[in-house]
Amino acid sequence: MTLIKHHNLGQLKPYFYFALEEYAMQTLLKEHESFFFTWEIEGVVVGKNQLIENEVNLAYCREQNIDIYRRPTGGGCVYADERNTMFSMVTSKKNTSFSFKTYLTKIIDAMEALGVHIEFSGRNDLLYDGKKISGNAFLQNKYGMLMHGTFLYDCDLETMVRAISPSDEKLISKGIESVRSRVTNMKSFLNGRSQKELIKHFENYITTDVYELTEDDIEKIQALSLKFQDKSYIYRKQPAHTKVLKQRIPGGLFELVLNIQQGKIQKLQIQGDFFDINPLDTFEVKFDGIDYTSEAIENILKDINIKDYVLDADNESFKALLISGIIE
Repeated sequence: MTLIKHHNLGQLKPYFYFALEEYAMQTLLKEHESFFFTWEIEGVVVGKNQLIENEVNLAYCREQNIDIYRRPTGGGCVYADERNTMFSMVTSKKNTSFSFKTYLTKIIDAMEALGVHIEFSGRNDLLYDGKKISGNAFLQNKYGMLMHGTFLYDCDLETMVRAISPSDEKLISKGIESVRSRVTNMKSFLNGRSQKELIKHFENYITTDVYELTEDDIEKIQALSLKFQDKSYIYRKQPAHTKVLKQRIPGGLFELVLNIQQGKIQKLQIQGDFFDINPLDTFEVKFDGIDYTSEAIENILKDINIKDYVLDADNESFKALLISGIIE
């Protein structure tokens, strides 16, 4: 396996590393070859197919300036900081079906060489003394296969729980307690070995040669990385879902039911205890197919007014409610 040297060009943001994985698969990878590299980031990363609102404590992340990203692989939501080592393995496609164990065994063996016994568990996890230290995700395309994951060295577990848990403090407290019983950091079990020393050990044990990125490689990878940092990729590349916004505003109690797909409002339904003075469906249809963004909603409401459809309603209050569901 070949080590890719990248000199931490992502600067704790995953865009560069997602692009590096793609570039390695599409451009560097030859038959029977494989690549390995490690990286660190800060933030919450949701899986390719996950709905952000269901996985992330948005209010806490905004308050703490924790960024949210979307990765190109499936699986669950993770929180990482610079004390959580990430690793990637890129390989050419095999004839047999993919197994996480095939690749995670390399990490297991590397730790065994340090006298630390970890084991494979379930579909995609590594455990130490029955507690999770690593979760992993996978994708395959026509170019090759990618497996990447986390390795908890000394991650802030409390921030992890708060960032990816509901905002209810009772649930958070229980969640922190639960996570500490199921998840552990490896720092205290490594006989004083630093994170840098651990990473160097992985590199020395797992790889046999080195590929150092050229200036041309870096330029192309940075160009590829733009799509992963685009807001539409992070916030609008979500599975189809229904969002309900409910609030008492001038005119009565409004319940807005939005069917969202690929960042667009497919259908808006307005329900509540208000009094309508004109057919609401002629108002609702104006939002069909528009981007679910403040700009698009404001443009629609320049030409129509909810007060023409609902007694005592107010366009600004209605707009504020409708925009409140936008998460970016």
